[in-house]
Amino acid sequence: MSARTTPALAALDNLRFARSGETVTGEYPVSGLPRLADMLASEEGVVSYRLSGVLVTGRPALKLVLDATLRLVCQRCLEPFDYRLHVDNVMPVARDERELVQWEREDPLLDAQVADPRMDVRTLVEDEILLGLPIMPRHPDGACGLAGD
Repeated sequence: MSARTTPALAALDNLRFARSGETVTGEYPVSGLPRLADMLASEEGVVSYRLSGVLVTGRPALKLVLDATLRLVCQRCLEPFDYRLHVDNVMPVARDERELVQWEREDPLLDAQVADPRMDVRTLVEDEILLGLPIMPRHPDGACGLAGD
């Protein structure tokens, strides 16, 4: 197994990579993830990620671990706060749509992908951040500026 740091906007063959057992690590500036912009109080900071090819029950898969501290707006008091996000997700990679449909019939909650010879790593990272954000961001209990919290 080898590890390497990827340049920004790196694309890779997700099925080949999943089968390879390789690992890539890197960082993206939060300001470089445009679909997040409307959800943030600030675009400062970085997202660190580690993407590995793994086998899960015999299926090639991508294991994505990412960490970021994002500046969100509390929906109680409307003040910004730091939200620590950690994602650790495994996504099997199907050879084609037919295989994906079969897997989803077996497990409707499966989070899987179809083989893509030019999967954009940044897009994958951004997708997982979007899925990991709270629907209603708010300070932790007891930390909000509103009286009575």
